[in-house]
Amino acid sequence: MQNSIASRGKSDLRLCNRSAAGVRMSRLAAFFKGADTRLGVFYPDHALIAIFTNIKGAQNAKGKLSGAGFSDDEALVAPGSDLIDLVDEESARSGVLGYLMKTLSYFFHTEAVYTDHDLIYAKQGAAVLAVHCPDERTKNAVWRLIAATDPLVARHYSICGIEHLAGET
Repeated sequence: MQNSIASRGKSDLRLCNRSAAGVRMSRLAAFFKGADTRLGVFYPDHALIAIFTNIKGAQNAKGKLSGAGFSDDEALVAPGSDLIDLVDEESARSGVLGYLMKTLSYFFHTEAVYTDHDLIYAKQGAAVLAVHCPDERTKNAVWRLIAATDPLVARHYSICGIEHLAGET
């Protein structure tokens, strides 16, 4: 599979990133380049997010993607603590509108509830694999490669909604 993004050549587990303004940001926020929320709720459009019991499991899954030609710009492994940082960053930035949207999301049992479940895993030492999936073909290829690695949870986020691939019904 040929992928369109050239590799950065940097490790997944670098300490932190800084925005253009010099503000510290989580690795996941840097990976998504600020496009990880929708109306104040975590929603990384065109991405497959998989939660693994530990960092080794997530790195194993990423290894399968790397072996198939995916670059570090297309797939990232981050410890659960990074997801916690990301959610904290987004909560601080989203303000009143974000609070209202999060409340609605809880009411409809959607994105905010899924994020809460992911945060529980993160606090227990889980790790995150995030993969850019700009189209259905890429999403299907990614899922075929990592499904056998048994993520606790896997979801694909797109403009059409959230597709639950593993761990939720």
